[in-house]
Amino acid sequence: MPLLKVHYACELKKELLNSLSTLLSKSIADVLGKSEDFVMIIFQKTELQSFGNDAEGINLYFEMKNVGVLPPDKTSLLTSIITNLCQELIEVKSNRIYIEFQESERHHWGWNGQTFSK
Repeated sequence: MPLLKVHYACELKKELLNSLSTLLSKSIADVLGKSEDFVMIIFQKTELQSFGNDAEGINLYFEMKNVGVLPPDKTSLLTSIITNLCQELIEVKSNRIYIEFQESERHHWGWNGQTFSK
């Protein structure tokens, strides 16, 4: 169950968010070898985000959570893909993006009335 949460403070149009969501969802599923049916993308607009003591420039913070292992080669590839997509679609500089990866054990995630441990 990959979950990508995107925190941003800039104005982004719904069409752009939809396009980015589609591209991110497919990329995450492909890289992790999981069904896109289980990928969740959340866009959360924040009131203020500062990066390097600069709250005016565009910056993004991503939380990537996954049931199971996130090996270094996969996190490196996902970092590259996410960064490139955001540079292209949002025109944010790559040095103004943080991506945090978190692994979870299967019994720490619930879905459809049970955990993924079954």
